[in-house]
Amino acid sequence: MTALRLLTVNLQHALPAVGSPRVGQPADGVSLTEAAAELRPVDADIVLVQEVDRHQPRSGRVDQAALLARELDLPHHRFAASLAGSATGLARRPRRSSVGGPAYGVALLSRYPVRSWHALRLRGGGARLRRGADMLGWSLGGWFPQVDAGRVCLAAVVETPGGPTTVAVTHLSVFPDVARRQLARCVRALAVLPGPRVLGGDLNLAPAAVEEVTGWTALAVAPTFTNARPRTQLDHLLGDGVRPAGTGRAHHLTISDHAALSAEVVPVP
Repeated sequence: MTALRLLTVNLQHALPAVGSPRVGQPADGVSLTEAAAELRPVDADIVLVQEVDRHQPRSGRVDQAALLARELDLPHHRFAASLAGSATGLARRPRRSSVGGPAYGVALLSRYPVRSWHALRLRGGGARLRRGADMLGWSLGGWFPQVDAGRVCLAAVVETPGGPTTVAVTHLSVFPDVARRQLARCVRALAVLPGPRVLGGDLNLAPAAVEEVTGWTALAVAPTFTNARPRTQLDHLLGDGVRPAGTGRAHHLTISDHAALSAEVVPVP
């Protein structure tokens, strides 16, 4: 059986990582190109990407999904927006994931042709209080208000050498109750697409919670957060009808506060 090599990476819009030579500098096309060079030896067939900017001033107005696809030689790719407009100013929830102009969201890049693309909007948690302080330093007794915006799940039915395989990427809420609901919604929606299936991304949930919600197989187990001091696994690759063909591993890049995660998988006989 031909193994399929998968990689998930939260870009944090290519912001230089803590401990990297460019820490403190803004994200741009150079930081993303350098990260792509670090990822090239992984030789992934399919890359699942989160916290992707498109034409945002904070990251040099780069189309990050297109740049990464070109650098990794993955010709079949698509970006799906969870927010439209400025990532650091006025943004809105797009009515369609394929909205034009500046946006922020997820992307999927593939070596193999894609039979069909599918986007699923995930409802957020609305107005919430979160412990800490907002970017201006304000808080209410240690808590600050935050709008938990909606998210998006992007899926592709990929024509792999082993047959059609559904691969999906998402980035879930930082609030565990909302993330669990969103994850369950993804699993239900993916059930109507051809198997075997893979779901991955920054799920903002620990492995035990992910297993409880999905019942899917963990394809790689490694701490991914934070990138500089990994203590927990928030980034996941999950399989339904596939199993690991080897040991998954984390990849600590010169960008992002998350490590990337890779795995090789084969269909379950």
